[in-house]
Amino acid sequence: MKFRDVLALIVLISVAIGGKVYRDGIDNPPTERRPDPRLFEPRVARAPDLRVPKPRDEGPVLPRESPNDPALMVKSETKRNSATGTAFSINRDGIWFSARHVTNGCDVVGLEKSGGRLVRVLRVSEYPRADISILWTRGGSPAMPVVDPTLRVGQPGYSFGYPKGDPGDVYAKIIGRNRMLARGRYNTDEPVIAWTQLRRVPDIGSDLSGISGGPWVNTAGEVIGIHVAGAPRRGRSYSTAPRTMQEAIGRSGVRPEADSGDLPSSAALTPRQFQTYGQQLRRQLTVAKVICLVGERWRRR
Repeated sequence: MKFRDVLALIVLISVAIGGKVYRDGIDNPPTERRPDPRLFEPRVARAPDLRVPKPRDEGPVLPRESPNDPALMVKSETKRNSATGTAFSINRDGIWFSARHVTNGCDVVGLEKSGGRLVRVLRVSEYPRADISILWTRGGSPAMPVVDPTLRVGQPGYSFGYPKGDPGDVYAKIIGRNRMLARGRYNTDEPVIAWTQLRRVPDIGSDLSGISGGPWVNTAGEVIGIHVAGAPRRGRSYSTAPRTMQEAIGRSGVRPEADSGDLPSSAALTPRQFQTYGQQLRRQLTVAKVICLVGERWRRR
């Protein structure tokens, strides 16, 4: 066979092969295979999860109270005239919560209204086992809800009152449990909740004396404790344990009744806006300044 005949045969074979590739690649594209249905799980309708998730920054539930909880010592010193503290309304009929060390040793206790006028407290009941006082006045103010909650490490809370006699508010988070040992005018040993302060308004100094007796509330505006002590250098605050607060209510026979429609919206209970909530509570006298009067002239009245 001549060379040109061999070359022509090679060309014909090449054209035939190229045409097959062309037809298979374009004219007749390969049929797509369906994926194996066993690779996919069937969709199953699930009921919606109606549980309210806890905030991501909250930790475990606080452990139970223990005699081995870290101890905090506080001293009840002799009362001076016109010492101040805080109280908050728990019933519009004129029933208030405060701290025992705020009212103990006073000859007359008053709640300050606008213009510096005082409403005299007619009766004071001091809970003997904790730093809690219940006050009665003639007439009252919109009341706050009091609850017995499950508390968590890292749970945020807010406190409102009159530190150093002036309006002030605190944003903090729960860090654990302590035992508070009061010594001086009276002696008690009670469980308390420890908070680390994250923001104070106004942020002037670290001493919050005078806010004692004010409410600690959760993000729903519910009272979960009473502000009873602080450790200024460590930026700590302490509140009564919810169980102790409930015991004091039961012993006194009072019935907390919240005026939820008259309270400010809990939407303001955020780390940036909580002071507006406190301003409203003080404006409507739900949170009031306590004035302690001491002296012979007050004893005669």
